[in-house]
Amino acid sequence: MLRSRLLALPVAGLMAVGLVSCGTVQVPPGPEAADPTCADIVLGAPPEVLGMEQTETSSQGTAAWGSGEDTIVMRCGVTPPGPTTDLCTTLADGNGVEVDWIVQELEGEDPGFLYTTYGREPAVDVSVPSSAAPDQPSGAALDLAQVITRNIEATERCIGPGDVQ
Repeated sequence: MLRSRLLALPVAGLMAVGLVSCGTVQVPPGPEAADPTCADIVLGAPPEVLGMEQTETSSQGTAAWGSGEDTIVMRCGVTPPGPTTDLCTTLADGNGVEVDWIVQELEGEDPGFLYTTYGREPAVDVSVPSSAAPDQPSGAALDLAQVITRNIEATERCIGPGDVQ
């Protein structure tokens, strides 16, 4: 539980940071943002997520869509999550492309959700403010499934208590 709170603190700060400065979204990079795979992820990122257009970011290995408080932010090269008791779920897009995500609810001044890929390195996280997707925040993660699976192979899967033997 403490680990999930510690992980949420930098991301909550990320969302609270002045998101737009001269039209560029200010995003701190992940520790492994220079991984060449992250360049492929960013270059292959869709031009729209949840119907919002992509906008420029300040850091390597990052992408963003939307503006102001409604900005969805993707960071590649974040620390891969280890085993956790946080919600881990498999999301499949309309084409059956599946990605496992650790899902954390962000509270405070900028509530929303943080999705972090599970079982893939480098790991990718996606912060989705509640204001950007009040009904279906997982849609942002689904919009990114294709680019993630094209570039990063899954080496582990989410499991639940019923899967452990």
